[in-house]
Amino acid sequence: MTLRLLLTCEHARSAVPDGVELGVEPAHLATHVAYDRGALAIARGLAEATGAPLHEGAYSRLVVDLNRMADNPEVIAAVTSGLAVPGNAALDAPARAARIARWHTPWREAVRAEAIALSARGYCLHLSIHSFDPAVDPPRRGFDAGVLFDPARVPERAQAAALRDALVSAGFAARLNEPFHGTPEGTTSWLRAQLPPHGYGGVELEASYAWVDDPSRTASYVAAIARAVAAIRA
Repeated sequence: MTLRLLLTCEHARSAVPDGVELGVEPAHLATHVAYDRGALAIARGLAEATGAPLHEGAYSRLVVDLNRMADNPEVIAAVTSGLAVPGNAALDAPARAARIARWHTPWREAVRAEAIALSARGYCLHLSIHSFDPAVDPPRRGFDAGVLFDPARVPERAQAAALRDALVSAGFAARLNEPFHGTPEGTTSWLRAQLPPHGYGGVELEASYAWVDDPSRTASYVAAIARAVAAIRA
């Protein structure tokens, strides 16, 4: 199998573009409601280690959530994780459509085009890089990393297991399909609906906030994933 790696980081930043008024306190932009802390460092480390193309989100998920479908009301959420976003609630239909057309559609189309091109030259393994806040549900999030996948897709299932095992070998407490299931709406599920299982596999990697600010652990995490990808390619 000729494996071609694709990387995405949907919630890479907390930035808000000029001209967009969300109506939230600046402090909220430093929290998980705005972006996935540490995810961009992991994604860039993997891109450097593997030479894979990386598609980064440019703005906060509060502006537009790249991991949601364009017709999902949560793509521009009026309320998210209990936080009201007045600037989003005030948008009329044309303004919502314009924001999606400017920042959501081009990013998704670029990712889809890359996935199609890579799968045409082999098997596209797509790693979607995220992080999670263990404080949201401490009793059920007391681990280091999650590997999310679709159990119905056989190649993807094996690849997810290999990624999990590599993380465990590197000293991370890693679990399959936790803290979320791998099949709900996201960039990976969107692409699964368009590409066959023999040509595409989409795996979300979730890293805990408990350690993402530690450069040495981030480097260890990146190295473990890169080793797993190399072994899958072999």
